[in-house]
Amino acid sequence: MSLLTGAQATIATLRAHGVNTIFGIPGVHTLSLYDEMRVEPGLRHILARHEQGAGFMAEGYARISGQVGVACTITGPGVTNVATPVASAYSDSIPLLVISTSLPRASSGHQCGALHEIKHQLGVMESLAGWTRAIDFVEEIPTALQDAMRALRIGRARGAYLQIPLDVLDLQAEVEIPGAVPYIPVRPSAKAIAAAAHVLRESRRPLIIAGAGVTAAGANDQLIMLAELLDAPVLLGPKSHDVLPSDHPLVITTTGFSFASALNDLTQTCDAVLVVGSKLGSVRTGGGRLILPANLVHVDIDPAEMGRNYPASVKVVADARLALEALLHELESAFPTERPSRIAEIAATRAALATHITRLFGEDVALLDGVRMALPRDGVVVADMTMLGYASAAYLPVYEPRTYIHPTELCTIGCGLPTALGAKVAAPERPVVALCGDGGFLLNVGELATAVQEKIDIVIVLFNDSTYTAVKNSQSARYGGRYISTDLVAPDYVALARAFGAKGVHAHDVHELQEAISAAQSRPGTTLIEVPLPPRQW
Repeated sequence: MSLLTGAQATIATLRAHGVNTIFGIPGVHTLSLYDEMRVEPGLRHILARHEQGAGFMAEGYARISGQVGVACTITGPGVTNVATPVASAYSDSIPLLVISTSLPRASSGHQCGALHEIKHQLGVMESLAGWTRAIDFVEEIPTALQDAMRALRIGRARGAYLQIPLDVLDLQAEVEIPGAVPYIPVRPSAKAIAAAAHVLRESRRPLIIAGAGVTAAGANDQLIMLAELLDAPVLLGPKSHDVLPSDHPLVITTTGFSFASALNDLTQTCDAVLVVGSKLGSVRTGGGRLILPANLVHVDIDPAEMGRNYPASVKVVADARLALEALLHELESAFPTERPSRIAEIAATRAALATHITRLFGEDVALLDGVRMALPRDGVVVADMTMLGYASAAYLPVYEPRTYIHPTELCTIGCGLPTALGAKVAAPERPVVALCGDGGFLLNVGELATAVQEKIDIVIVLFNDSTYTAVKNSQSARYGGRYISTDLVAPDYVALARAFGAKGVHAHDVHELQEAISAAQSRPGTTLIEVPLPPRQW
């Protein structure tokens, strides 16, 4: 037991759980926490310029590192500002922890117009995060944080929020700091594995759908071994684009932006499907238009997702890695070796989807070739909500787990820059490229200052067509070309980057883009590459 203040207990518990990076902005309500951060060895604080940016940085850090990303905010507006990243963490199952202050305990239940006062602060986060708690005593802090870490590390992470009254940060109490939460994976039942193996063994034309839960469980190698054993095509979505290498002949990559009928041409000929680490959400399945066979084996860590969107004939509630290892063991000993190859069929589907992507996004998709050619296989790409970002989920090859981020469910425009900064903090030895649109980039443009001050060297590729193109497309298709508020007056983005202290350059074609990204990787500092897109006829 140690006599600690609330602030000391908070930082000590985070450190005991392996946290070495916190993202945030100091405020008068969190100065006690920041005073402890200042003297804590080995703890780095990343100074954001907006709490939303801090939250997305912590999310990018969590996505690439696989560890808990932590953001710290003040009472009131700090909480409302960070709400969007918390909602994103819930949608995409990200281990994001937000720690916020609240008004002093004496103010509880009284609305007296105090600084940063809002009606029901905890209620804001209760509607967004998977785990929330408000504490009132210093002694509660270590166990509350331990519970938060357990919720984020065991089962499906859904984001977490801890609220501490600002007066508690300065009070002292005798507390014991618990150790890190051990990860104990959920093992599949032998009965469920036997049933799943039976379906796959009897199947002549199986299909695999892989979600981001595969990477979260570290089951990527097991998945590729099983796919090769089954000779089964593997469908990857925008959130699971990096689960398997894009150049593997069994892999089929898809975008959530538009549903391609070529997918159903393939799936309708399959007689069984193995779904691993995916909830088969609406974005993934074209709003439920993806036709899947009745023999559906669903492997997921979260029992609540079983059969939610598609009925499952076999349900395997387990850690994806343990489930796939068990399936491999069950199948390898008794599996038919003579099966017709499906490589040609899969290649034809891939070609049809490539044609669909080019028709949907136009010749500009070739610019993504410049991005890929300039990056090593382990380079990280963060795609914002922009047309070529959507296209990248299917068109841009990726080769290793945790090298691609595209949060398409909550679909928050402007998340690309701060998310890429967090990714770079998590993987400082690897190049990180953010793919941004001109409209979305301006939502969090202030985080260029964070990149420069914190020396987080990333490359920003800014595709500029002076339009909210996806919205204008909808105005064209659904409202007869009655356009409003979708054309943008653009600043000089290169000059803007330079004003922040970053490097700013132009690239006008795929070759210039490749050269600009390669040059940016060879020098220190953040680089913004503006790519003017040809005007469209609307």
